[in-house]
Amino acid sequence: MRICLVSKALSPVTGGDIGTYVSRMARAFAEAGHEVHVLTAPRAGLVAGGLTEPPGVRIHAVEELQGGFAGAFAHPPLRHAMAVYTTLKTLHARHSFDFIEFPERECEGFFALRAKRTLGHFASAVLAVRLHTPTAELLKLNRVATLTQDSAQQEFFEAASIREADLVLSPTRALLERLGPGHSGVVVPYPLALPTESAAVHPRPSVLYLGPLEYRKGVHLLIDAMQALFARGLRAQVRLIGDDTPTGPGGGSLLQWLKRRIDPAWSERFHFEPHRADTERAIATAAVCCVPSLWDNLPYEGLGALAAGCLVVASDAGGLTEVIEEGRSGLLFRSGDVAHLTDVLEKALGTPAPREATREHARARIAAYCHPASIVRQVEAAVADAAPKRYQGPPKPAARAPGSDAPLVSFLVPYYNMGRYLPETLRSIRAQTLTDYEIVLVDDGSTDSESRALLDTLHAPDLRIVRKRNGGLSSARNAGLRVARGRYILPLDPDDLIEPTFLEKAVAVMEATPGLGYVTSLVAYFRESPENVVGGWIPSGLDRDALWVVNAASTCTALMERRLLEALGGYDEWLTAFEDWDVFSRMAERGLTGMVIPEPLFLYRRRSDSMTHTLRLAERLLLLSYLSNKHATLALDPGRSLRIREGEAHRMEARLLAEVAAAVPPPLMNRVADRVNGTLKRFDLLHHTLRSAARHVAPDESRPIRHQLVDRLRRKPPSGA
Repeated sequence: MRICLVSKALSPVTGGDIGTYVSRMARAFAEAGHEVHVLTAPRAGLVAGGLTEPPGVRIHAVEELQGGFAGAFAHPPLRHAMAVYTTLKTLHARHSFDFIEFPERECEGFFALRAKRTLGHFASAVLAVRLHTPTAELLKLNRVATLTQDSAQQEFFEAASIREADLVLSPTRALLERLGPGHSGVVVPYPLALPTESAAVHPRPSVLYLGPLEYRKGVHLLIDAMQALFARGLRAQVRLIGDDTPTGPGGGSLLQWLKRRIDPAWSERFHFEPHRADTERAIATAAVCCVPSLWDNLPYEGLGALAAGCLVVASDAGGLTEVIEEGRSGLLFRSGDVAHLTDVLEKALGTPAPREATREHARARIAAYCHPASIVRQVEAAVADAAPKRYQGPPKPAARAPGSDAPLVSFLVPYYNMGRYLPETLRSIRAQTLTDYEIVLVDDGSTDSESRALLDTLHAPDLRIVRKRNGGLSSARNAGLRVARGRYILPLDPDDLIEPTFLEKAVAVMEATPGLGYVTSLVAYFRESPENVVGGWIPSGLDRDALWVVNAASTCTALMERRLLEALGGYDEWLTAFEDWDVFSRMAERGLTGMVIPEPLFLYRRRSDSMTHTLRLAERLLLLSYLSNKHATLALDPGRSLRIREGEAHRMEARLLAEVAAAVPPPLMNRVADRVNGTLKRFDLLHHTLRSAARHVAPDESRPIRHQLVDRLRRKPPSGA
């Protein structure tokens, strides 16, 4: 097979389970005679030999995004995932891979997987996702509740990657079970070759912990258990090798929290050391290696200790229970139970007998369970089984039925004083590669003489003009919906543009994917010329928790079935804005999903006089309250929605304060901060509302936001304030 393993982490530079896995899996594939490529993040020395390439493995660097559209990817994991997709397209054109594997972590494969679903890219390959532990699970295990729109989108895309893969590989059954019902995959453990020598049996009791200092790793349990043993008279040393993480209370240092748990009487028995590459040497000096995790997938540290013949004491929560044969190749304790861990460690350290008994059994177990050649054969079998069933992309849209005079698609173009932009929008419609459409142009009572005069010149077979009194955007769209004849509806504002293939690609996806409410694309921003892209936006789809907080679904330009939109009741005319958000929320409440094509096929014109910029704050808050009340049960997990809202509010607050601090003299800034904080403390229930309001203030694009804020802050407060 021609194989490509994708991972931004790659041992030995970055280390970690994912990087270690990719390095070892690449070597195993190459030794089995496969052509192996690894696509990883660019780093110094990658080409010049900073990494040791296994024989037969070609390593490629991801090409970073360039140009204005790169600004659409403010969240680094998403930017990297798009760069992976664009680089992989070039590599696949050269090498025609049979098998491409991504980690689910940080949604590295999302855009490539979505491109296969929507565009038919990589159709000849089996696209697999290798589970390590999704970010949402890691955060939950680490008690990290902070969430922003960016991190929520990453979680949503990780879940989508798992759903859309041709093949899901998991190192353990435990991980598949943790992800819940509906998640299936093939269990294939990590490859691991035995070291040439086994660990020695040490008469001096010593305990080793290897891995990051994370709350989920349960290091605090080990510390508490060992202190209990010290109090019983045991003399031993504890060595903890791993880097600190901000998973302590309040997002603080876990290392410092762990040190505070240690009684000064025992402090000299605990030795904290940073991560090191030569873990084999550390294992060789330990009597016992402890893996005290609250839950863990299949940590390489535990596998490495077993492979070396070291006695492993591990939690019974996670994947090591599938490897360790109790009493033969290791010892297990009940997860989270310090008293039980204490007893098991006392047994392990009391005499050399348990260590001698498990030494050879542990090595034999790893030799059978993780043998690289055996792992390769298991993957080969899984790929061979998935290949005939792999998704090969959507078919081309079907032709219009014989005898039918109804178009396939009806464009809904609401029009109000937009004569300057409309001709360009119409040209973008008429440049479509799929030509089975009609244009329904609804004049919503235009008052500008030039805009009205323009309508009298627009006579074409594909265009129908509906004239009505001014009633707002929702009213105009509903008027167009009532006369539309197409099977599908595509709203398009008269100042925006679409790429020539938008319609063809969106219709193909819609017709190939049951259960879709809509199909849209990535969004590119421009001002005057579409050739000059100045950024963009990445819609998520119908993430119901995020959708309750912000319109993460799409712009208004999304292909929908006309009958579905009619069944939903059309557009809510009470809403003077956010009417598309409301439609997507109603779709989500019906259990429908949305699909986002991973190309910027929609071009959004940024204007300082657009509704987005001119909507008054008071009106905006009223509309948002109306939407929240209308869709009170939209969120599947309201707690997650509130976490997203709080995270966004805190992020915006920090940004605004930073910009103000950069422009306001320190003495004045101190007085402002004291006054604001004092007010917010007195009105704690309003704190979120006040901070949320700040993120909706539309800045004057002609002046930096910090200058506007300074102007407001320097105004004399009203009497009595």
